[in-house]
Amino acid sequence: MAENYEYNSLLSEMLDLVPDDTDKREGSVIYDTLSPTAFMIAQQNYMLGYMFDLLFADTAEGEWLDRVVNDFGINREQATYALRQINTFDKNDTAIDVPLNSRFAINDVTFKITEKITTGQFKATCEQLGTSGNLYSGTILPVDNINGLANATLITEPLIPARDEETDESLRARFYEAVRQTPYGGNIADYEQKTLAVDGVGAVKVFTAVSQGAGNVGIVIGDEQGNKATAELISKVQTLMGTDGDGIAPIGHTVTVKTSVDLTVNVSAEIKIKTGSSFDVIKPIVESTITNYIENIGFTEETVFYAKLVADILNCHESIIDVGTVTMNGSSSNLILTKTYATYQVPTVGTIAVTEVAV
Repeated sequence: MAENYEYNSLLSEMLDLVPDDTDKREGSVIYDTLSPTAFMIAQQNYMLGYMFDLLFADTAEGEWLDRVVNDFGINREQATYALRQINTFDKNDTAIDVPLNSRFAINDVTFKITEKITTGQFKATCEQLGTSGNLYSGTILPVDNINGLANATLITEPLIPARDEETDESLRARFYEAVRQTPYGGNIADYEQKTLAVDGVGAVKVFTAVSQGAGNVGIVIGDEQGNKATAELISKVQTLMGTDGDGIAPIGHTVTVKTSVDLTVNVSAEIKIKTGSSFDVIKPIVESTITNYIENIGFTEETVFYAKLVADILNCHESIIDVGTVTMNGSSSNLILTKTYATYQVPTVGTIAVTEVAV
């Protein structure tokens, strides 16, 4: 038992081995000699147990988890650079070109122009790793002076969103999923694994010949946050899969890649609050709770649950004592999402109306 190798147990056992006619009281030479020895042995036993934990997927962490999963051909997803679009204009608001490798900055994030799309429109790669490159939009300033440039705009939607380095828990879950499935020769697990390996893809649903017809495979993808993928990302996955046998899809499979369809969810909610509580303080908390629930619904989940939404509202603040009528798109019932290849719905937050009703 592990407790038998703790300091007190070890010291007691060591003292028991000393003859009783020898002074082994605390402060004696024997006691003072054995005490630090027991401490060091207990410390080494603790470290040995910790080392064992680092050897197994369910308890390993950091680089040790990397080494465990690497044996199965799985690697931690590294942070990536966001690919964004910057539009450039002269003083007359006319689109103008700027040199490739021009650098722009917004807040503490910088971008470098890497490719021209068309006159005045450029692809720009963030110079900082991770999701900070996804955050900002609007007016962006050149780092160096560019002749003729009067204004530049960073477009809101990233062409390919960046991701942060994968966490231990995410890597562990992906490892378990991979070893418990059998990706092989164009089965669903194979397509899922290869699609999710593409930078920028965070969610995937595969539709096989059963629903698409013999030889046809439909793939619906989402970005790193599970939102609609950009045309750039769709094209990237489609190119990887190929057509007519020129990609990684097996011979005989015709693969078509698309993204999800946003279903706007408009929510209204009535709440009753304790006497003396401020509705103006509680209202934004309720709005944030509603937003979080809808935004965190998984890419493959088929239902926005009415009861879960009501429970989240009721529990989001101690001053809320009851919840009245709550509707999603005008209905007080579960919202069922269409999950076909033709229409693959993912919920997005629309309008939120929170009102106070009398106790």
